[in-house]
Amino acid sequence: MVDRIIIFYGSRRDFEEIVEQETEDFEEVIPFMELIQHYNARLRPNESGVGEDGLYHRIDVEACVVRADDYASVLEHVLSNFSNIVSLNHDIELLLIQNPPKRVRASLEAYYDNIEYKSSKYPILDRKMLKKVYGDLCENVLGQKNCKQQIISGLYRLTAEKKEKPVVLMLYGPSGVGKTESAKSISRSLGGELLRVQFSMMQTEEAHNYVFGAGHAKSSLAKDMLGRESNVILIDEFDKVNPIFYNAFYELFDEGKYVDSNYNVDLEDTIFLCTCNFNSEEEIKRILGPAMYSRIGCCIEFEQLEKTQKEIIIRAWYDKVIERLEEDEKIVYTVVTTDYKGEMLFTFENGKMAKVALSNYETKTNRKKLIGAYGNKSPICDIRLLDEDKDVVLMSDNNRVLLVNTEKIPLKATKSTQGIQVITLRKKDAKVVKVVDKEQCTVEDIEHYRPKNIPAAGGILRGEDNQISLI
Repeated sequence: MVDRIIIFYGSRRDFEEIVEQETEDFEEVIPFMELIQHYNARLRPNESGVGEDGLYHRIDVEACVVRADDYASVLEHVLSNFSNIVSLNHDIELLLIQNPPKRVRASLEAYYDNIEYKSSKYPILDRKMLKKVYGDLCENVLGQKNCKQQIISGLYRLTAEKKEKPVVLMLYGPSGVGKTESAKSISRSLGGELLRVQFSMMQTEEAHNYVFGAGHAKSSLAKDMLGRESNVILIDEFDKVNPIFYNAFYELFDEGKYVDSNYNVDLEDTIFLCTCNFNSEEEIKRILGPAMYSRIGCCIEFEQLEKTQKEIIIRAWYDKVIERLEEDEKIVYTVVTTDYKGEMLFTFENGKMAKVALSNYETKTNRKKLIGAYGNKSPICDIRLLDEDKDVVLMSDNNRVLLVNTEKIPLKATKSTQGIQVITLRKKDAKVVKVVDKEQCTVEDIEHYRPKNIPAAGGILRGEDNQISLI
């Protein structure tokens, strides 16, 4: 039996506040998974090791907490029979439930009429709040003065029209000019972390399951939107969204309603910021089509930044990275990319070289630390990003030089590959000390040092080259 039930819809942060408030006078609060362990023991007594008396003895529970992630840990039948399962072995004073799938709510409502409903409360966007949003945009995003003013004009509709419909803004322009940072700034101004949806990171089947909902254990767009911290949602790289998914966005952008197989989500007054790399509003209309284009409230063009502005952004990013480094860590090489195109070329002191596709480093979530970025059998001498194969020059500390084209280095699938031997170091303690592009090399007849095959020992710098620096 359950004396009191609270169903909460919203963010993990707000739910934990409710849990703390409601259970501050309770001595014991158990997680849902502990209750499930008791249930499983009763189903399979021979495996549980629990005596028969213990299996059928009812347990008094002051409070049980069911968090949104817990549903993924149970089988389908637990959702449909939720009411029976939670009360089978337990008498619960307070049951707190976050973001239940439809079947869980239906099961509870079929048995109980003492259910309280609570939800996250998002700040109302009034003129005072708009001033804060604009001030924060000016502080957090370099340049783009016209864009900031257009964003505020687009958001003004939420304060003026009172139609309880979402606002949809399309931010377009080249990469790295402030589109995503603008979305983050707006979300922070309105009280929470940004929900960022990236369709470019999903394959077609994965994207279909994410948009329309699959099994309850899988991530989904509806589940993520239901658990959002702020009323701002970024759909990044909207130009990468497959047109077969447009139908899912029509009602969402029109009415602020979203329904999939597991959840119903109310998104009235939500701010949707879509980004894309289109070059003009005409291109947006042509590629997205009239039906989708008509649901966009405003298209806002972000211009290319000036060189000094880019330098400021890079310096700020670099300083943040330095702050996060541990005492024994240092920056070896930095790659800034949005499409993960190209190949990483690693040269080791033992004369080996390895080539790995940059796409091998792509992840679906932001990682805090990259481990196993390259082989560790020999100290690294040089790292560089290749847009295409080219000639590079290797020099060892015993004055041997070798010219090689990187097309001879096979592409490896494993980031930690040790690579292949390119220059053989005949001296026991010899090592590669420098790698440069052929164009940067000042040796006059550098072609003399190109072997027919690799590995090769390379050539000793000739008399006329011996006094010439490699670069």
